[in-house]
Amino acid sequence: MSGVYNRDVTIKGETMSNEALDRALITDLLARYSWALADRDWSAWVGCFTADAQVDYSTAGGPVGTPTDAANTFSGMMSMFDVSLSSGGNVAITFVGDDKATVRSIYTMTMRIPGDQPTYMQASGWYNDTIVRTSEGWRIQNRFEQLAYVKPA
Repeated sequence: MSGVYNRDVTIKGETMSNEALDRALITDLLARYSWALADRDWSAWVGCFTADAQVDYSTAGGPVGTPTDAANTFSGMMSMFDVSLSSGGNVAITFVGDDKATVRSIYTMTMRIPGDQPTYMQASGWYNDTIVRTSEGWRIQNRFEQLAYVKPA
């Protein structure tokens, strides 16, 4: 591997480069973010961010500010949905030194408004993130959401 990742690590008898391990840990962070959102576990969701993180969900009509502010807003906004499932992918990671990465990933979220005839909505777009290594592991330091579309599902 090129760049700053020239050391290998061994975990449970398997050797992998630090870069491969960091990529796996960042991808896991993004999955934990999506599951916390789907579960509406706002404490776990906020835990995906650094203490000084900033978020911008304004292209989807959402909040700009801290993850805690965003969680408070989202908990109210999402109360109209009895189901909300989010999936992500196409994770592109560019490392900037040992402890920082710029990350771009796509998402699709499907939501259901309950009723005699439930209404489904789907939103899709991408995130532009700065993710940093902290003493607790990789965390999102800055997140910008670019909404591509919202449509009936």
